[in-house]
Amino acid sequence: MKRTGLLALASFIFGAGLCLPPAAAQDGAASEETSYKAKLVGLPFVYYSPETTLAFGAGGVMTFRVGANKARTRTSSIWAYASYNLEKQFNVLIKPEIYLQGNDFSLSGSLRFERAPQRFYGLGDDTASIDQESFTPRTIAAEIGIKRRLVAGLFAGLRFNFENTTMEKVEAGGLLAPGTIPGSHGGLLAGFGGSLDWDTRDASMFPRRGAYLQFTADVYNAVAGSEFSFNRFNLNLRKYLPLGPDQVLALQAYALTTGGDVPFYKLALVGGDTLLRGYYKGRFRDKSLALVQAEYRALISDRIGVVGFAGAAQVFAGLDHFGSGSVKLSAGTGVRYVISKRDGTTVRLDMAWGDRSFGFYITAQEAF
Repeated sequence: MKRTGLLALASFIFGAGLCLPPAAAQDGAASEETSYKAKLVGLPFVYYSPETTLAFGAGGVMTFRVGANKARTRTSSIWAYASYNLEKQFNVLIKPEIYLQGNDFSLSGSLRFERAPQRFYGLGDDTASIDQESFTPRTIAAEIGIKRRLVAGLFAGLRFNFENTTMEKVEAGGLLAPGTIPGSHGGLLAGFGGSLDWDTRDASMFPRRGAYLQFTADVYNAVAGSEFSFNRFNLNLRKYLPLGPDQVLALQAYALTTGGDVPFYKLALVGGDTLLRGYYKGRFRDKSLALVQAEYRALISDRIGVVGFAGAAQVFAGLDHFGSGSVKLSAGTGVRYVISKRDGTTVRLDMAWGDRSFGFYITAQEAF
């Protein structure tokens, strides 16, 4: 969560304009090849928060379409992001998503390198804010995956995850200091996973209709080279309902459960810019999570959109404890700037309120 100031808003407006559009055809009517030419968008930014002090960096996205029939193929993208601040925190991320052969195949992945001091509040849904402690992990992580269409909107995929975390610092006298909580000293994670997707969205970046249902299972163990043995099962259900030419109601139900020797930083958690905005990322964490959220999206011009959203979530110790704890609520509003009308690439600015908490987010792509 970042409580950013006016500098962030200024850089948001400035950066959104750094769009390199494809050149128009000489006769004024762009050909299909020209209209789907690769496009690069850059976004420099500066922000301030109590957690990071002054921070700066840059991000960008390249969008393009692969194959002979570009009008039928979904937009591929490569996202990149890098930031640094006066607390010597840094974050570098590269995230490609490529659609091939008329969407019958897709390749995805990510490469992440970061040093990011964070807060740990303990495990469960009843932790107190005064019990927070700091820890500083340095992480390098990579993921690669491939999906293939089985029939209609049904896809099956395989992936491999690698993550190496060095715990540079934990707070003396805190819960992590004794090393009894898995992951307190960092470690190497490696695992294989599979997925089944049902995807009928009309677009991947800014869907206006259709559904996206995904089930994933990941297994980390010594066979893959992992120092920890655990599993993660995830169910992600999304539905997009058009309410008019420029209005969409987006709905999401999300569930995650883990089992085994799970490092605390791989447990289910709420917060951040996607899962229950308005809470610090990791404010509540446990072995399982259930979440629902809805967002109303409306374009008020070709480039500007507004949204309103609300969500509810609960973390719990396992499936047999579902419903036994407290439910966390949040609500918020935001604006969108459409960088590419062709592909639906957007930059979003969101403000969200939780239980005695507030979040302010500037990022790219929709939350879900």
